[in-house]
Amino acid sequence: MIDIVALRTLVALDGLGSVTATADSLGYTPAAVSHQLQKLSRYLGAPVTERTGRGISLTPMGRELSSRGAQILHDLEGIESEARARSGDPRGRITVGGFSTGIRGLLVPALPRLAEAAPELTVTNVESDPDELIEMVSAGRIDAALIFDWNSSALRLPSTLTSEIIAVDRADIVMPRDHHLASRAEVTRADLVGEVFVSAPRGAVCHRWLVALFEDLGSEPRVEYWAVEYDTQVEFSRSVGALALVPRLGRPHLPSDVTAVPLDDPSIARSIHTVWRRSMTNSPAIAVLRRQMQAIAGEFAER
Repeated sequence: MIDIVALRTLVALDGLGSVTATADSLGYTPAAVSHQLQKLSRYLGAPVTERTGRGISLTPMGRELSSRGAQILHDLEGIESEARARSGDPRGRITVGGFSTGIRGLLVPALPRLAEAAPELTVTNVESDPDELIEMVSAGRIDAALIFDWNSSALRLPSTLTSEIIAVDRADIVMPRDHHLASRAEVTRADLVGEVFVSAPRGAVCHRWLVALFEDLGSEPRVEYWAVEYDTQVEFSRSVGALALVPRLGRPHLPSDVTAVPLDDPSIARSIHTVWRRSMTNSPAIAVLRRQMQAIAGEFAER
């Protein structure tokens, strides 16, 4: 019978593309990854990988085995989740991914509650952008994730994943207090045409959302400064007068000479989701994680 560890290694290599990345994902050494692949090839009597330049890639048989193996691993995970659900107690280890402000504002406050509710469950985390987190959950590299999408720029999930909305996070326009729009109770999207912005890098979810704000106005945001972290965007606003689109969960403490003006449309917001593989829906660990994330998100909504 094919060894499950070797099969999981092959599937991970197929998704990640390199021995080093596969080793990092599975917690193995590169030598251990190579050993598992060689063991699988010996058992099958034919190679599942081949050298390509300085790396390796899957042979046609390796790709076929990986495709079918991914479904087998999915089914096994579902069986394990159902078996654990019968015991009722969350135990073991889960890895939860999240975007930076989601980790700080939601996951970190939930950890003490998770420790109290499930003392035999160990929770670790990774940080990345929503697109990458979806890929990581889908590939089995992490067990669940906090992601977000903007209402005007929805993320698409693979059919193997499911999710639930736990919070709606409105965004404001951060600007200097002496900006000509700063005295407004609200600003419209039309008010923002021609204004200088600082934004997350091109291709990031937040940048796509900023661009989407202007699409039906026949315009584009005038982005002259770029920064990933909201703290840095606020500093750009304070120092050079750039506007920044900053969600409330991600907003740091504002200096006295900077303010946040709400947008007039409450639908301009991002939805925060917990996402996990369908095969883990019955897992007690996922169930307790979902409950605690919902509780923390509910407290955030009441602020």
